[in-house]
Amino acid sequence: MKREPAVAGRFYPGTQSQLKEMIERCFLDEKIGPGELPDLNFRPTRKGDIFCLISPHAGYVYSGPVAAHGYLEQYKDGKPEFFVIIGPNHTNMGPAISVYPKGTWLTPLGEAVIPESIVEKITKQPHFRADTAAHMMEHSIEVQVPFLQYLYGSDVNIIPICLKDQSPETCERIGNVLPKVLAEYDYCLIASTDMSHYESASKAMEKDQLVIQKLKRLDSDGLLDTVMDNQISMCGPGPVSSAIRISKKLGMKNVELLKYATSGDVSGDKNAVVSYLSAIIKK
Repeated sequence: MKREPAVAGRFYPGTQSQLKEMIERCFLDEKIGPGELPDLNFRPTRKGDIFCLISPHAGYVYSGPVAAHGYLEQYKDGKPEFFVIIGPNHTNMGPAISVYPKGTWLTPLGEAVIPESIVEKITKQPHFRADTAAHMMEHSIEVQVPFLQYLYGSDVNIIPICLKDQSPETCERIGNVLPKVLAEYDYCLIASTDMSHYESASKAMEKDQLVIQKLKRLDSDGLLDTVMDNQISMCGPGPVSSAIRISKKLGMKNVELLKYATSGDVSGDKNAVVSYLSAIIKK
């Protein structure tokens, strides 16, 4: 089973050469990017200090440089066995928790591989469904994959999990199940989310800081409550809350904020922005 890309040519370039060039521009961006390329000729020894990335998922021209901060730090931390990518469901298709079951994910950089035997262990758990419908047109997970392929090769292993239900109950299920089922593996988690949508830059920053404070405290329930109580249009509070729960169970204690920026930093329009955060959760 091969998943064809849904947003190649729209959220990121549709050809291999253009996509590679675009990713490198994201890393080299000195305004909102890290301003440096990962040294792909030197493969760092796996340290495993970084367990989770919080990474945006808009078009690369806007959010790619912000995302590059997290991927640069993760590369320096060494390659895990696989990446678990949890993203929100924008299409409302599929079950509450959709786990892509097998095969590969195609992008212009190659085919990322689904480790089927590991996915089977996850989908045997209550509420976790083997499903492809939720993933077919969803971009929140797909846009993370080319960054991983650029760093680690076309056949990097990924486990995509798409959340239609971002309730506290779902986050608690994920926080309980994944650490247990994946206890014997070395993996890195990616929580895919954009922050505020279509607010002024100043209002977006004001609201997003409320969420960021909960993230810094590793307060998963508080983050969900803050988003709801303040009507914050963050699209992936569930993936981030789930990631916090998993990280705490595994003894991760530190949150490092790498970069916060908005689409207005690229377009110049500060009146109605989408905002982006790159952060890591580590030992």
